[in-house]
Amino acid sequence: MTQPTDTLPPTRPAEALPAWLLRSQPAPPAAGRSGVSFLSRFVLGIGRFLEEAFAGEALSARPGLLQGLDARAKIVGLLALVVTAALTTDITALLLLLAAGVALIPLSRLEFRRFALRAWLLVPVFTLLIALPATTSWVTPGDAVIPLWGSGSITDNGLLVAARLVVRVIAAVTFGVLLAATTRWDVLVRGLRVLRVPRSFVFILTATYRYVFQLLRLTQDLVTARLSRSVGPVSRRDDRRFIAAAVGTLFVRSQALGEEVHLAMLARGYTGEVVTLERLRWRTRDGVWLVAVAALIAAAALLQVRGG
Repeated sequence: MTQPTDTLPPTRPAEALPAWLLRSQPAPPAAGRSGVSFLSRFVLGIGRFLEEAFAGEALSARPGLLQGLDARAKIVGLLALVVTAALTTDITALLLLLAAGVALIPLSRLEFRRFALRAWLLVPVFTLLIALPATTSWVTPGDAVIPLWGSGSITDNGLLVAARLVVRVIAAVTFGVLLAATTRWDVLVRGLRVLRVPRSFVFILTATYRYVFQLLRLTQDLVTARLSRSVGPVSRRDDRRFIAAAVGTLFVRSQALGEEVHLAMLARGYTGEVVTLERLRWRTRDGVWLVAVAALIAAAALLQVRGG
């Protein structure tokens, strides 16, 4: 015969928790008024930056027009277009170059919104702010379009000068971002060395690119560790003290990491040359790409001559 077992009466959740845990807590401080909220946003910003960077590496592996080209042909073609955009002064020729750059975005299967945020947000807007004084009659004389205070005005020649500068910068930045977004970093560096770019320049470029991510990770670890040990709001004085200590710690760690990585590279036979598993192979489409780039540059030069 089964013996009855003693059972405890059901306990309500409020009775199972201590009183101090059920006590209402004060509202968290507003964003920007404590070091905790600032550091939280800082950590989130670092995470978003790393996510965008690694997503850019994934974009270079997509099957697209520029992704399928040899790195040497791609570097020569896009850098030639950057130089052409920098030297062109005719607005029609610049618009032609910009239209060609925009057409390469969907052909390379890049997300237009992500590309626009990466290429056309900061640099063109900053250039527009710089070019604003050139639109006034005090800098560029011409026919008045919009009257300003006193005897000043925005002139047609000033608007043309500003538009020419902004379109030139947008076109050059577009070609540069296309090169970076459609080429893996190791393949890009390998292509630079094949094109006889100095070894020291390539090494500094490679080390800088890699160490940026290492320093960001170290910074994220420092801030996350501090946030996990903080209880309640943090004063601005403690926040400044932590930032000063973090800068010193970052410097020491980065120096030690650099020495360790350099010794490890030498121990593995590093001679200064970039070695990749992917071999550079010249195909027919690479020649077609360079011919198309040459035709585009010739059309821009013809428009430049006619406009000049």
